[in-house]
Amino acid sequence: MINWQDVDTVLLDMDGTLLDLHYDNFFWTQHLPRRYTEIHGGDLQTVSEELIARIMAERGSLNWYCLDYWSEELQLDITALKREISHLIRMHPSTERFLNALQRSGRDV
Repeated sequence: MINWQDVDTVLLDMDGTLLDLHYDNFFWTQHLPRRYTEIHGGDLQTVSEELIARIMAERGSLNWYCLDYWSEELQLDITALKREISHLIRMHPSTERFLNALQRSGRDV
């Protein structure tokens, strides 16, 4: 249990905490493999398996989170590809209420 009286600053990770993970999961497992094959060629199933293996090999490292790293590694503009499906970004249903309550509490967020 968190003793909120002792907390003066709250730091939050967006993905999976404030934002629904559907966007990221869809991007890395479906959109990226499809766009990779459109740009670089290859069989979608094979490319998808290879990309997932490469991505999972970086799990736990800073590279896992770094769009510049993935852009260079995959020779793709990852930021532009993410923008293509930005309409899928959604907050968790209670995110706005939670953030408003944090702001009202006087804590740094």
